Amino acid sequence: MFINKRITTRLFEKNNGHQVINPGPGTIVDRQIVENDSEKLFDFFMIANENPSTATALPVHYEVAMNTTELSKREIELLTYHQCYNYFGFGGPIKVPATAFYAHKVAYYAYDNGFNAKTETTEVNPALLNQLHFL
Repeated sequence: MFINKRITTRLFEKNNGHQVINPGPGTIVDRQIVENDSEKLFDFFMIANENPSTATALPVHYEVAMNTTELSKREIELLTYHQCYNYFGFGGPIKVPATAFYAHKVAYYAYDNGFNAKTETTEVNPALLNQLHFL
């Protein structure tokens, strides 16, 4: 699955047929404006978190390049939505699934602390020996 937060697409919802508001948390758009719509290759837009009424909601675009699981399209969308509530650093939902956010944090942690995938050493970075560090 590819996740793209930097998109220009905006989603709006009509309230009472007249007023335009931000869509609520859990809004998934998987028809009409998406490129692919099958069980194995599909994409969707999702708004997982609550958005302020003074700003425009920014959806996240998810692209499933190849669904090799037994999960249906709807089940993958629900799993993705529920993963947005599994980040332990915040009490509410976040914009992207927790697994993607943790991967992002680990990558920056490794970069900031000088870990290099090209070296084959298993030695601990001396700068981290006497330091507490958390993700």
